[in-house]
Amino acid sequence: MLIPKVARHFEELESTNAAVIRALNVGEEVANGAVFLTDAQTSGRGQGTNSWYATPGANLTFSMAAYPDHLAVERLFALNQLSSLAVADTVKRFLPDELAATVRLKWPNDVYVGKQKIAGILVQNGLRGSTVSWSVIGIGLNVNETNFPENLKETATSLALLAGRNFDLKGVLDYLLERLADNYKLTNPGLLRELDNRYHQQLYRLNVPGRYQLVENGANFFAVLRGTNEAGLLRLEMAEGGERVFSLREVRFI
Repeated sequence: MLIPKVARHFEELESTNAAVIRALNVGEEVANGAVFLTDAQTSGRGQGTNSWYATPGANLTFSMAAYPDHLAVERLFALNQLSSLAVADTVKRFLPDELAATVRLKWPNDVYVGKQKIAGILVQNGLRGSTVSWSVIGIGLNVNETNFPENLKETATSLALLAGRNFDLKGVLDYLLERLADNYKLTNPGLLRELDNRYHQQLYRLNVPGRYQLVENGANFFAVLRGTNEAGLLRLEMAEGGERVFSLREVRFI
């Protein structure tokens, strides 16, 4: 069980994930489900070296602490899955049906509407040997954003741009926190298969040929995305035959 609740609300932070991790590292009491929310994030991170753009006060940027000691280290990708599904459910809730039908989860943890990104998730874990000490789930959801930089206008979108109106941030947040609580139950070891099935039902490019690029040397190749394995590695069926798995540091979508 996890009951997400806003524990700290900041006008401005460099990063909500960094703030939660800093509190954990100095021994502060951070409750299971505690949410650190900020109106403006000055150094928000995406995956790898990517940054997260957001106009102050227009979107949802927050991080939630969790203590999933019931999960084996090799199954921590379940946290990415549950949070991606929670965000996708939320996006669908506030969009017209025809747009909701185009919501997809892009591995490892972005949420797309059609071919445009509307949300990103960054999960960080603290490990002690072979056990999980803590996890921090960071979420950035474009809600009322209408002023994307030129380099993002074609690839990013928001609820407001898609629906043609602004939304009450608290209403969107409350619904998203409810979905996080419900989906967290699926991290019970006996329900992980159901969680995995739900994730794959909405996975971007599943069973579709596409172009990819090797990070190491920039080589492009064609493959068919067959899903992810239990550890969260991407499974690609190669054009020359056979299946290979890749981590985020090894391959990128084109």
